[in-house]
Amino acid sequence: MLKPFRRLFGGSNNSSVSSKTSAPAGSREDFDAYEADWIEPEIVIAESELDLADLPEAAGAFVRQIVRDALNDELELPIMPELGLAVRRKTLDPNSSASDLTLIIQTDIAISTKLVQVANSPLYAGLEPIQSLNEAIARIGMTAVRDIVTGLSIKQIFVTEQPRLRKRMRELWEHSARVAANCSALARHQVGLDPEQALLAGLVHDVGELAIIKYANAFSTDELSDEALAEAIEHLGGKLGALMLRQWNLDEEFVFAALHADNFNRESESVVRLVDLVQVAQLHLLASVPGAQVPELEKAPAVTHLGLTLDDAGKGIAVLSAARHDIERVRAALAI
Repeated sequence: MLKPFRRLFGGSNNSSVSSKTSAPAGSREDFDAYEADWIEPEIVIAESELDLADLPEAAGAFVRQIVRDALNDELELPIMPELGLAVRRKTLDPNSSASDLTLIIQTDIAISTKLVQVANSPLYAGLEPIQSLNEAIARIGMTAVRDIVTGLSIKQIFVTEQPRLRKRMRELWEHSARVAANCSALARHQVGLDPEQALLAGLVHDVGELAIIKYANAFSTDELSDEALAEAIEHLGGKLGALMLRQWNLDEEFVFAALHADNFNRESESVVRLVDLVQVAQLHLLASVPGAQVPELEKAPAVTHLGLTLDDAGKGIAVLSAARHDIERVRAALAI
């Protein structure tokens, strides 16, 4: 764990990561070389190099404790649930079939039911509704099932002992499900983007917050207030999320999206990436929250990069507002 954690904290302070958010112009080879560069080189980080000056004392102490545990290889991050791992392994087998996946997935009734709901949702709905898991897998496709089950299985680790943290966990999953539904809708309107990958990117973009909440489970309210927890999440959530997704062997596109999901001023590259969808999905949701500090939607880099326009009320993204009923059905299918 030590090596990738140090890579993600590469640089002298927090700005060292955000300064590499725009890919250089040039060929795909240039872009690939750039993308590899932002996780290299390996740099050992001292506590004094973390930019924590603006954090309240309690939040700063909590962040330092997480970093110390990570650098001492004592930070236990959540692992991908076994069902997600088993499905991903099976889809890599060229001899596997929909029936093979059915045998694995049917062991989890909740996810089996949700997969049938997803298959009947606007993402895949056909002329006739389907009833069985095997039919759902056949309709969705094995690769898409892999990504959807990965996202759904992650819900199983959204558990904690403290009531105050359980509430935050529920809110986090609800937010992730809404972002995922928006991302899948956006992907269907963008050439070359996979709606299932967009769905998974939305479900896992805040997984670093999950790691911090689970870490906070060992602290009492007196030791760690809700405000200090929120500050720690804002400071470390993206980095821990990127680390977790890399440990889970998800594609670097998911890692990049988790790292930059909340950096709404990030300048987009020449290509459309999953992080663009995640940012637009979040901005659309934030625009409906009274009092939320949201950048001007029409000027947000991700919005302009995707060529999107605002709805008639000027308070959301037109394509998402128009698809709100379909999006709600997808969200409901994800809400275990």
